Amino acid sequence: MKKWITAVISSIILILFIYSVYSIRNFAVDGNNKVLYSGKILEDIYTDKARYNPNDTANINIEVKNTTNKDFNGIVYLYLKHLGKTKGVIKENLSIEKGKSCNIKVTITLPNDDFKGYLIEAYAVKGRKIYDYRNTAVNVSSKWSVFPIYGYITDFPKQDIEKTKKIIGELSKYHINVLQFYDWQDAHHKPLPQDGSRVWKDIAGREIYLDTLKGYIDSAHEKNILAANYNLIYGAYTDYIKDKVKAEWGLYKDNEHTQQDGHTLPSSWESSLCVFNPSNSEWQNYIFNEEKKANSLLNFDIWHMDTLGNRGYLYDYYGNDVDLKSTYSEFIDEALKNCTKEAVFNTVNTYGIDEIAKSGVSILYSELWPSDYLTYLSLKQVIDMGDKLTEGKKKTVIAAYMNYEKAESKGEFNENSVRLCDASIFAAGGSHIELGDTGMLAKEYFPNDNLTMTEPLKNAMRSYYDFLVAYENLLRDGLKEGNSRIEIEGTEVSDKALPNKIWAYSKIKEGYDVIQMINFTGIKYNWWRDDYGVYPSPNFKKDLKLRYYTDDLNVKKVYLASPDINGGKTISLKYKVKEYDGKKYIEINIPELKYWDMIYIER
Repeated sequence: MKKWITAVISSIILILFIYSVYSIRNFAVDGNNKVLYSGKILEDIYTDKARYNPNDTANINIEVKNTTNKDFNGIVYLYLKHLGKTKGVIKENLSIEKGKSCNIKVTITLPNDDFKGYLIEAYAVKGRKIYDYRNTAVNVSSKWSVFPIYGYITDFPKQDIEKTKKIIGELSKYHINVLQFYDWQDAHHKPLPQDGSRVWKDIAGREIYLDTLKGYIDSAHEKNILAANYNLIYGAYTDYIKDKVKAEWGLYKDNEHTQQDGHTLPSSWESSLCVFNPSNSEWQNYIFNEEKKANSLLNFDIWHMDTLGNRGYLYDYYGNDVDLKSTYSEFIDEALKNCTKEAVFNTVNTYGIDEIAKSGVSILYSELWPSDYLTYLSLKQVIDMGDKLTEGKKKTVIAAYMNYEKAESKGEFNENSVRLCDASIFAAGGSHIELGDTGMLAKEYFPNDNLTMTEPLKNAMRSYYDFLVAYENLLRDGLKEGNSRIEIEGTEVSDKALPNKIWAYSKIKEGYDVIQMINFTGIKYNWWRDDYGVYPSPNFKKDLKLRYYTDDLNVKKVYLASPDINGGKTISLKYKVKEYDGKKYIEINIPELKYWDMIYIER
């Protein structure tokens, strides 16, 4: 009798558990596929590292704050999902009085698959009711360069290590896995001070503290974030002769070496810069030796090699023509042999990108300017160019400075144009260096911090970077350009990112067709920079009917995922397979479009 009772009780418990899990899956959304998010229980959720190896243990930090009018006694469910499919479920009991706060740490053993992105969905549940929902993402990649997410550090004042760790911790929440350490040197041609000082001034006269610099590098490494040592490949201060740099190594504007090429900087700064010949073996030996000294003191992982773009006609000291871009590849490969483990190279406005793509750089990196790359479409074209040149083996990071003219004075970034720019880059398969210790970049001089991020923009960026990681396998993992025609009933569509239209195009990979939709309706211009920060939000679209013309009507399921909806949670869509007048297409019902939707068809 006792065994029978025990069996019945065990069965009831099992049924209740299955029922509770089923409830989460089926009551996590309302009839419009909207997650019941309130922000009244789950204040934040983030991982303890920016990047993980397969089978690593990830600690998920959940900040809880009960701002409801009653005590909460329930469960927090965590779902680990890959492209909408559940890979694991963990539950934690949560009891918290009204008005109180606490932190929960949940440990997850990650899957064995390498180079995969995951979404973590967290639900605060009481009974069958969802009280709150938040999410984060996990990048399982043994190599950072497969899915690079670039950030920056540019201020190195005297500060305690706790502040340093806090700044790195905040950047880690965006899953940034490599940081560019900008303008930390004593001098470009001699990065470390010759007197062994632990405090020095950079080129702009800012004080640099060695302990702070070291603290940032060490703190980054603790989060699985790599440290990139920023420096020009060919720059020296104007008084370079005193440091045994020779004029014979220089590049000149004339064939009689009367005018050395250079870059003029403000008179209040330490110096302007003179330019040297990257192919000159003596210059290479000199600068490689200085970089080696820096790397022996500071645990940098990468040399972020900067350039000044196309310098026009140049000559060496002896009057010979120098094709600057043709010197890059040799310089990089020699540097990799002599002074650095990895290299990233800035091809300004893609100058020299053909050569760089053949070299040993880990990724492609281009600082883009409207003089050559004005429109949203041009951002995609640069990413497509990189994919073509490397057969998709090297990913592209774009430096594109937002609201540039507005940053001449104090103000705030325009959330609308930032989101549209990021959507254009991310959807095309690239990433955007924009987030760092000062907030967000608006100028090529990284310490410029005139523009600040609003709280809504910070929240939006968290969603966008979670999305970039969670769906990295549908954004930048072996996709090829599609050629299917796309129509949206009652709305103008363009595959060229034209103003006042929805930009829609497709890509394909084994098992999936992926449709990107970026909303420019109500936007008068298709210039990505939005110099004065005036772009309005796009016209909000609801209940769209999209037609995707294709001869392959073999469809398993159709999904929508968007950083603007449910924090990137996958939504299953209704669709119909149709044929009209000999043309075959899939008709897909899309509930809404704010800035950016991604539709993916599972074959």
